[in-house]
Amino acid sequence: MTLTKQLVALICTLVLLLFAGNFAISLQETRGYLNEQLQSVADNAATSLGFRISSATAAEDHAMAEAMADALAKSGAYAEVLVYRHGELWVERRASRELEGVPNWFTGWLPLDTPLGTATVMAGWLKVGDVVVRSNPDLAYRQLWASARDGLVWFAVAALAVMLLGAVALRVLLRPLKAVEAQADAICRREFPVVAGRPFTLEFRRVVEAMNRMSAKVRRMLDEAEQLADGLRAQAFTDPVTGLANRRCFMDTLAHRVDDPEGLGSGALLLLQLNDFKAYNQQLGYAAGDRLLKRCAERISAALPVDRPVLVAHTAGADFAILLENLDPTRVGEIATRVSNGVAGLYGELSLPSADVAHVGVALWARQSATDWLAEADMALRQAQRSGANAVHVATAKQTQADARGAAAWRQVLEQVLDSGAWELVRQPVFATADRSVMHEELFLRIPDTDRRDERLPAGQFLPMAEAAGLAPSLDRAVVERVLDELANGQHALPQAINLSPASLGDASFVGWLQDAVQRHGPLQGRLILEFPEYGAGLADGLAELVAKLDALGVEVALDHFGTGFSSLSQVRALKAHYIKLDGALVRSLVDDSDARFFVQALTRIAHGLEMRVVADSVEHAAVWDGLACLGVDGGRGYWLQAPA
Repeated sequence: MTLTKQLVALICTLVLLLFAGNFAISLQETRGYLNEQLQSVADNAATSLGFRISSATAAEDHAMAEAMADALAKSGAYAEVLVYRHGELWVERRASRELEGVPNWFTGWLPLDTPLGTATVMAGWLKVGDVVVRSNPDLAYRQLWASARDGLVWFAVAALAVMLLGAVALRVLLRPLKAVEAQADAICRREFPVVAGRPFTLEFRRVVEAMNRMSAKVRRMLDEAEQLADGLRAQAFTDPVTGLANRRCFMDTLAHRVDDPEGLGSGALLLLQLNDFKAYNQQLGYAAGDRLLKRCAERISAALPVDRPVLVAHTAGADFAILLENLDPTRVGEIATRVSNGVAGLYGELSLPSADVAHVGVALWARQSATDWLAEADMALRQAQRSGANAVHVATAKQTQADARGAAAWRQVLEQVLDSGAWELVRQPVFATADRSVMHEELFLRIPDTDRRDERLPAGQFLPMAEAAGLAPSLDRAVVERVLDELANGQHALPQAINLSPASLGDASFVGWLQDAVQRHGPLQGRLILEFPEYGAGLADGLAELVAKLDALGVEVALDHFGTGFSSLSQVRALKAHYIKLDGALVRSLVDDSDARFFVQALTRIAHGLEMRVVADSVEHAAVWDGLACLGVDGGRGYWLQAPA
């Protein structure tokens, strides 16, 4: 029960007790007064009748005595009139009682006395008889009932007014507590508001001021912790001159993407090298060289697509590397040319000594190792340098038949898959580090390989083509519909995690459909988890609002591949995701990289403080699994733990 209700109940109880006591005392006083009046009336009537009937009694005029007794009895104020002559009953009159308008329970609860009034009948100095008069209490009962009824009505009106005024006053007085309650709830939601205004009540004012200080301090502490974690990540994985990823981060990510069975489906590796950078540094100084590197990084980033996971790194003095993941191969040449043209524009901007600014070599991924892929990209770079100023060279790569399909062929295949429903889901459990229990199952989409009927293609191989064809929202819709139906039918005891494409999150019609579909299936109570990559968080407008609506329906949200997109932790806090999923490139470096361990530990502590869980992707070694528990990570997924099935 709320404090307001308790205080209102207390006030009502006190008012009731006060009235009950006052009402009881008032009724008893009225009852006593009426009893006295009845006695007085009886005595007066008896005296008066005894005086007036004395002559009739002495003369033995029985008719006159009866007439006088009748007159007194018929007045209604007396229940009984008795006249005794020389000790014998001479006249007897009893009035009929008809008590109307007074409940029987009331007369039984508050009985009134029926007192007797007596008087002596004298004839001269001789006693000739006695008169006995008994009062009728009916009129007194009516008066007592009317008094009680009117008192109850006035009390009800007064009590209602007091309670209403008390409720309004309490609402006003306790308004600061409501504000403090809302402030505490907001802190739990990872918000840190400050209550404005100073309450009139001194105690409430102190509580509000204390809560405001606490909110500001917690926010400051969290900001400092986030800045520390972001600083650790920048120090470990960021090039200090350009702000891009450093060589270590790039190599770890490249190796992980190549080795991850569920990761890279298609991609391109671009190497860019500035011409005569060493001489430029020597002639103009390191400050000019740093300015050139910064502007080059900005030009490269501006030329790259924002709808795809992209990693740009400054790997050496004049060298830059770009990893384009899950990209339609037909777009690679266009993107590489855009990057080259953007960097070539620095000739006029910075007054460079030569118009031949940089060359770009490109190698497509063809299931080769990371070392071989880098070697092919390096050979393409050397070929570009031999081809002329600001040249771009795309190495010819061996491709599987699936990779070699054109856009039209891919669209046809994907449309057939959607129409026929010839796709399937495989599940890989996510295990808790504490006891290795299964936290939830992550779902992966597979479609048949039209060239090899017994094979299934992972999402990484066809999803870029689906996004290019505008079919990614349709695929996601089909998956969500099936999983929702399965959950509604009770087919899964564990929560199910679905990876959503950034293209779907950026599709307003899909987002609207998603909310309606979840709403139709009712509260899911944490049985459905929707995951989207870190780089896709900035592509959807109103994503935080969508997360809040899904949370109200029992759907949890996870931020996938965290750690490589360089999103700040304050952005993650504002999003209010339920999970953070560490990118596999970061996870695989935990064993040998102390900086990575320190960052993950700090990130985990911050996430737990924000009521978010942390899960690691691509756990492929026992040493990594053991280290995750020591760092406080909640769970992990990987082929070493269990393969998808």
